[in-house]
Amino acid sequence: MFILSIALTVIGAALSVLGVYWGAVRTVREYQILKADLGKLEAVLTDPSVPEGEQSARRTAIRAPSGNWGSLTYFEENAQLAALELVVHSLKWPALLTVAGVLVGSVANVVSLWT
Repeated sequence: MFILSIALTVIGAALSVLGVYWGAVRTVREYQILKADLGKLEAVLTDPSVPEGEQSARRTAIRAPSGNWGSLTYFEENAQLAALELVVHSLKWPALLTVAGVLVGSVANVVSLWT
């Protein structure tokens, strides 16, 4: 029973830390890809050497728009980037504190089994 308690504590801590890590990596990766794509889209739009009729085709080749809101073709993507910027920049320390709390709590749980 003692070994089982230790194993479950370690597995629970590992799953919690991996969940936070996985979520953070996916969020940061999605943010970076979206930011790069929107930068490329802006470059095509402001490039004077690209004919106006070809701009739409080049932009769609980079990233197909989620919806068309009139003149704001990439509105949803820009809104998503703004939301991801908030998440990426404001959740770093809370995520690290969560991981530290899980690890400290798990170590305390294992230590309590010996006393």
